[in-house]
Amino acid sequence: MTKLAAVTASVLLTTTAFAQQDSQKSLDYSLDTGNVEITPAGETSTIQKDEVEDDEPFLPIFGKEAREKGYELPKSYGVNVNYMNIHQNINVKSIQFDGLTIPFINRPLKPDLFKIDVLSTRQRSHTETLRLDAWVFPFMNVYGVVGHTKGRSISKINVGSTNPFVNKLIKSMGDMDGIDFVLKFKGTTYGLGTTFAGGVGNWFGLLDLNYTRTKLNIIDGNIKAFTLAPRVGYRFALPAIDTIKLPQSKFSLWVGTMYQNVDQNFHGKLSKLSFSPKLQSLISAVNKGQGTFNVKQKMESPWNMLAGFRWEITPSFNILAEAGFIKRNSFFAAVEYRF
Repeated sequence: MTKLAAVTASVLLTTTAFAQQDSQKSLDYSLDTGNVEITPAGETSTIQKDEVEDDEPFLPIFGKEAREKGYELPKSYGVNVNYMNIHQNINVKSIQFDGLTIPFINRPLKPDLFKIDVLSTRQRSHTETLRLDAWVFPFMNVYGVVGHTKGRSISKINVGSTNPFVNKLIKSMGDMDGIDFVLKFKGTTYGLGTTFAGGVGNWFGLLDLNYTRTKLNIIDGNIKAFTLAPRVGYRFALPAIDTIKLPQSKFSLWVGTMYQNVDQNFHGKLSKLSFSPKLQSLISAVNKGQGTFNVKQKMESPWNMLAGFRWEITPSFNILAEAGFIKRNSFFAAVEYRF
């Protein structure tokens, strides 16, 4: 059954649900003219009206110097609770089965005797994560993430054999073409990342990089993923709403793109997978508990587009949302507390 495990390849893309959570901290490099005094001679002074407090926080490094020059910095530390929902397609490149035996005579089974063609695979998952971050420099944020993912993939498959006799035997069990194969999975993802930020006026740019590992219940070992996501956006002020006692707040809009490089080689035991009754009868006949699979896959596209916003309701409380589209559809939302 050289291609049965193709449907399991979709679980690799679980880590992509994490990739779009890594640029939630936008540094505002806009110069606040309200903090700059103009001398009688018309010369600009670098002294702020609001004196810098003596108890400056340790982070970010050079933060005091940045504030003295009029830059507005976010609070040094942050805690985020995030939710991600993602839908995407994958393409299977190659499958290799080992450890299967011919019934009754217990001899190794040739890998090309049984054949299951994967016509298409659509994967969806949702992930809840916790993220801790700190601004090490005014232009550099570092963070760590941990989360739980749950999802499933649905594949359209054709079941048959390269041997005419065996193929007729399989077809006699019923229509085995175009049937659905559902694969359920769950696991834990953890990783580290950094975001670089800069800007001119109210315009800002972000470059996020992160590395994650994911442990899934149906795969041996970890899935590794690298993500790179540049973004550019604009930040502006929202007026206060006195009727609900909401102070003046900041609102940011951005667009961007994301590149993902996921480790596409993985393996596991067939005994960890569940199959439909028709397929289970075939698997049970040739797998005595030692059957394994090795899968190589690729994403339909390593790039997709992003658009999102961040509402800084107060300096300590923010909400964020971002959508991904073109090749990979996703929705991300976060609540952030900074201190």
